[in-house]
Amino acid sequence: MTNPLASRESSEPKPGRRHLSSKEVVPLLVTLTAGAICYGLFIKRGVGLPILGYNISTAERVMLGEFPYRDFLYNYTPGVLWLNAGLMKLMGTSLIAVNAGLFAFKLAALIALYVVASRVTNSKAALIPVALTLAWVGYRVVLRPYPTQYSMLFVLLGLICILNFDKSGKTRWLSLCGAAIGLVFVFKQNVGLLLLGSATTAVSLRGLLGPAPFINLRDRIIDTAKNASICWAGFALIVAALFIFIAWAGALGPMSDHFFSLAGEYGAKRAITLPPLRLLAPVTAGVLAVFVIAFLALRKAPRLFEPFVIAVLAVGATLLLIPGRLSAVKDSATATISYIPFLLLILVFATFCLGFKNDRHSAERRNTWWLRSGPILMVALFALGAYSEVYPRADYAHLVRTLPPIFLLLSLAAGQMVPVLTRYFQNFLPSARRAALLCAAAPLVFMCIVGIKDTWQPRFDSRFQFVDQTTLTIERARGMLVSRRQAAFIEDLTAAIDSNSSQDDYIFSFAPRVTAFYFLSSRRNPTRLVWWRSAGIKKADRDAVVEKIAQGIPKLVLIPEGFHNNEVLDQIASRYHQVGTVTDIRIYDRNQ
Repeated sequence: MTNPLASRESSEPKPGRRHLSSKEVVPLLVTLTAGAICYGLFIKRGVGLPILGYNISTAERVMLGEFPYRDFLYNYTPGVLWLNAGLMKLMGTSLIAVNAGLFAFKLAALIALYVVASRVTNSKAALIPVALTLAWVGYRVVLRPYPTQYSMLFVLLGLICILNFDKSGKTRWLSLCGAAIGLVFVFKQNVGLLLLGSATTAVSLRGLLGPAPFINLRDRIIDTAKNASICWAGFALIVAALFIFIAWAGALGPMSDHFFSLAGEYGAKRAITLPPLRLLAPVTAGVLAVFVIAFLALRKAPRLFEPFVIAVLAVGATLLLIPGRLSAVKDSATATISYIPFLLLILVFATFCLGFKNDRHSAERRNTWWLRSGPILMVALFALGAYSEVYPRADYAHLVRTLPPIFLLLSLAAGQMVPVLTRYFQNFLPSARRAALLCAAAPLVFMCIVGIKDTWQPRFDSRFQFVDQTTLTIERARGMLVSRRQAAFIEDLTAAIDSNSSQDDYIFSFAPRVTAFYFLSSRRNPTRLVWWRSAGIKKADRDAVVEKIAQGIPKLVLIPEGFHNNEVLDQIASRYHQVGTVTDIRIYDRNQ
């Protein structure tokens, strides 16, 4: 563990240096190699059917000439659709084309994380958030085409740009930061707006509290407003181009109407809360017990302090990683991760405010304070913007996708702990810095262990073989590896659709995961709805689907067992007949 301040100062570029040193090249190569190996394992492994239906079946509709919002309803800005439509035009209509794009974005985001970490620490310490990110390789299906999987690259590029502005004062970096955030908006509108707020706050705090050539408050305010407007201009350039293109396609009105409806529905009734606090009890009790015992060992038997900390980490790893036991402890560790970003952000912002309070009266001290704290604050603000995507749907899948900036912030916080702990341990231990490094590393090790438990371990069976070992043979997913059960479902349902319809026929699915078969079976969806129960859909749009079924427009209708909508079921009963069942999906064919 390295003190971020010392690392930042020591990593300043030397005058006249044109090439990276070997000390900088090796960690970068480690990042590239480790990322390529870890993400490369999943290019052909795993199929997330519901999201495939929502983001890739719709991308094919774009590729075939349809436009989101005008021709079908979509809950995000259309970056994912345009990107994957382009990839499939270039590389062929297959899952491999989609996953190749995801792999490239994930690897590029990992490299961007390393670069931004090296800006605020050094090349070796920058490997810490990289290792944490790879420990949290991905929730369930790693290369699942969520918008955040693509936009995280631009989140980190925006952070790099604003850190470069803080270091150089050159406003072109603000323009590039705004443009990067604009690209985030293209992929997911709410995250783009949140990050624009983060960047604006960072620029404002630097202008008002940080080093500046102005002493007069009025001049500071004017300069800050100018800098913020430059960032906004970069953002506006990208977003204006997006809206002009959408308006040109005749989709701006339908998009606005749908997004207003969507915003009204994302309230308390669709919120997913954080895990109950009671789930934190086992981990909280364990941490308190370890703290008390470590404190006593430090006072009474200092030689046992380091072995005790190492033993605790080893025992903790064993308890969390041992299969099939201690489920309460494992659930508690998982629940704790949901609260760590929130608590970490509070700690960082509180420390920032305390530091400013202590140093605000002296310009020299305030400049030194900003040099030390400003970059960390900017990282925290961008981490907050990315993490805020979790709400109101605070489920684990959303959380895992937002963690890379949190890992960077956690690494910086751990680095800040080292000199404080070193000064404290000097009263008790001859190797105070080593003990401080060990204690600062403990929460990072805990995060790694939980990440391995939650995102790596479920991918393997009891013989340490990948669960996804069965090869799909259908054309658009040929060569993809999934579990035996999922392979049987995909192959059987595809065969049933193929035997009862042709590629020119329309089908409609009421089950979210079966919407993937618009793509997998190369069939068309004749409605504006992607998912029957998606947020923001008005009654008129659902009524239009029922009317199409009443008219017999879809050749096949697929519904899950347990589906209860009497109006829909009555129309299906009068116009269709059941021709088969695959697992829990009933297939209805149109009457002749």
